[in-house]
Amino acid sequence: MRAGSDKNSEIVLSVSEYLERLNLALGAETGFVQGEVTEFKVGAKWVGFTLKDSGNSNLVVSPPSGGQAAILKCVMHAHIFRRLGVALEDGMEVKVYGVPRVSKGWGSLGFWVESIEPVGEGSLKKAYQLLLKKLEAEGLFARKRPFPEFISRVGVISSREGVVLQDLRKNLRRLNLRVSFMHAQVEGAGAVPGILRALEYFAKSYDDYDCVVIIRGGGSLESLQAFNNEKVARAVYAMPIPIIAGIGHDVDAPITALVADRDGSTPTVVAYIINSTWDRLTTGLSVMERELLANMDMAIYRCKDDMNRRFLGMTKFIERLKSSYERFYAGLLRGIACIDNELARARDVLLRVNKLLTLANPLRNLKLGYSLTSNNKGRVLRSAKQVKKGDRIETRLASGSIKSEVIIV
Repeated sequence: MRAGSDKNSEIVLSVSEYLERLNLALGAETGFVQGEVTEFKVGAKWVGFTLKDSGNSNLVVSPPSGGQAAILKCVMHAHIFRRLGVALEDGMEVKVYGVPRVSKGWGSLGFWVESIEPVGEGSLKKAYQLLLKKLEAEGLFARKRPFPEFISRVGVISSREGVVLQDLRKNLRRLNLRVSFMHAQVEGAGAVPGILRALEYFAKSYDDYDCVVIIRGGGSLESLQAFNNEKVARAVYAMPIPIIAGIGHDVDAPITALVADRDGSTPTVVAYIINSTWDRLTTGLSVMERELLANMDMAIYRCKDDMNRRFLGMTKFIERLKSSYERFYAGLLRGIACIDNELARARDVLLRVNKLLTLANPLRNLKLGYSLTSNNKGRVLRSAKQVKKGDRIETRLASGSIKSEVIIV
């Protein structure tokens, strides 16, 4: 590089420095390139292929000098390629996004690719068939998990701009179902990241849901690219709970619909699948109602018959009890009469005894002026010979007593 005409003002760069400057300038040329894939190779770290102008392209192509098709060497990191989930092979037309760079090791111009998208129906069909064959060989289409009975918590992945969610809600039975919606773009290859985020959300919170539904309306093969993507297909397969795909109806079913546990194709069919988990209850409800009413009638009849038998038994018991009571009461009256007679006789006897006792009571004589004299041992004296001089004696009168000492006997 020169600045003016003086040799001393020359700036001399190393090859590495010059290539860095060149790559810096080429960085402004980031953009999209469309062409046909050739020499496609997949390595452990890198994916390489060549893009050439294709006669199938709708782009205006100026024929290169010499009549040969223009080519562009492309390279991308293998992990980025796997993350894109796109299947490629030679002959497919693709649109790639990236930046041109000159390799320091090889000194050649290449295109460092960041994204790849098949273009045209033929390429899209090839990508579809490649992925279909790969996943079918791995058995991803064979697993079909049963759905739980009475689905009541549904996670839905779709676009808020569409009408499919309204169609789904309209066709679901009025069973107080809880529908949780997660918005995601569902159009074209650019919808892949949003769909993956929504699938990851429901996979993490799967305990809160009975199943997951991913729906969109019908469309062309190009508009359905996100649902023919390997990353999306594997995320659907990894969902811990059953998943229903309602992704339009086409001759070639989307890969996601084949991996899902059920393919509903339309929101109406998806709603039918969810509703069908309630069939055992809803269709059998009338039968259960009839059986319940019949059982209730039988139970009432048996209860009534049992009550009649018990009432009859109770009536007979009451009659026996009444008869026993009457016999008891008559016996009681007789017993009371006998007791009254005995009490009267006893009262007469007591009156006669009382009269005799009254007449024989010594105290009665005392009241008549008589007295009782006893020695110091309390023995009644009937003769003067029972005492001697000096004995102490007590004379009991009708009122009080007199204590005295014997002086003369």
